[in-house]
Amino acid sequence: MKPFLYRSGITVLIAVLVMMTTAPILAQDGPSLPDNCSNVSLEYWNPFTGPDGPYMGELVNAFNEANDNIEVTMTTQSEYYTQLSTAAASGTLPDVAIVHADQIATQAYRNVLRPIDAVVEQIGVSSADFPEAVWNAGEVNGKRYSIPLDIHPMTMFVNADLLSAAGIDAAPTTAEEFAAAAAALTSGDNNGFMITAGFPIRQIFEMILYQFGGTSFNEDGTEAAWNSEAGVQAAQWLLDAQAKYSQPNLEVDAELNAFKGGTVGMIWNGIWQTTNVTGEGVGFNGQAVAVPQVGPNMAVWAGSHQLTLPTQPDEDPCRDAAAGIFIRYILDNSVTWAKAGQLPANNTVRASDEFKAVEPQATIASRSADYVFFPPAVPGITDAYGPLDEAISALMSGNATDVQAELNNAAERANQILAQNRETFATAP
Repeated sequence: MKPFLYRSGITVLIAVLVMMTTAPILAQDGPSLPDNCSNVSLEYWNPFTGPDGPYMGELVNAFNEANDNIEVTMTTQSEYYTQLSTAAASGTLPDVAIVHADQIATQAYRNVLRPIDAVVEQIGVSSADFPEAVWNAGEVNGKRYSIPLDIHPMTMFVNADLLSAAGIDAAPTTAEEFAAAAAALTSGDNNGFMITAGFPIRQIFEMILYQFGGTSFNEDGTEAAWNSEAGVQAAQWLLDAQAKYSQPNLEVDAELNAFKGGTVGMIWNGIWQTTNVTGEGVGFNGQAVAVPQVGPNMAVWAGSHQLTLPTQPDEDPCRDAAAGIFIRYILDNSVTWAKAGQLPANNTVRASDEFKAVEPQATIASRSADYVFFPPAVPGITDAYGPLDEAISALMSGNATDVQAELNNAAERANQILAQNRETFATAP
């Protein structure tokens, strides 16, 4: 038995306990090392410094147990993208790395990542194995730079005790059900729905924008598009919901704290908040469910961790083959990763009986995974969101009142950033 290779600020004891209670779905027909390759060592970096770290540590240890000729050493990094940039400058990048979907194009243009097309072919995965949006996030200029590991969607958290007391036996899934529930739960000191003027209000705005038929950017990511009629509808929906069910000008995390205090019926936040506001995290029946459809189209804001091959001074076919085997193993066994609070990106894993037993992730996946959206795969795209963050925050805090003007101004500023990025990243990878 190989020794544990996983080390971080979270104790190894937790990783041991997780391993004792979790069984990977072992792939029986995955790729193997070429005959001329043996005793391959791989460095694997990720940013999982929270309670999700031990689940990934378990997968790494299980992989090492199952592969005599490949040894993976996992390093969990804080200040993650700074560490990647520093390593790129010194030629010491790891063999495999996790990169967020909205960072793939930026890191590819910065020569931190290299194309992964050959590995995709080697391990036998394709677009058919993943929801279209999360798969497309890994393609830049016609080349593939990543393979999606997971989806972490916007999620609705409900106080089922308050719902029950109001005579509502299920979390709302439609605009009409949501409005009725929010109104019924807004009484006295209780708020039916609570939203803040800070994170994740811009992400919530985007989700409603897409539900009303809009998009954040045009198709090629060269211009902002949120100042459309759908954008005005989305912002107005949020302002109306704030006025009817919430409280004005709330700071970041105010909704989480109030929800945990038992005075709020529903909030929207990332699925990563599940353990914080459900189960033992609260003193009532807190539940995590898929967000409702309040516009004509179902759409769900989401992020994604993606598996990548960083750039190497000297590429080694044996290390690349081993990296492919490791990536395929992580994908095939991502039901274990799902228990950390994520939705597996792999369609087969999400359809498995093992994943269907993982709640609330399985139920959330059934209503969310096929409706997620991501930013266009252009470098520096996250910078262009800055003006939108400020605009939505200004509207929700009451510091701005003209919705169309605020969205127009944000779009104009974002377009300037996008134009500057095209100069900064003028050379395609």
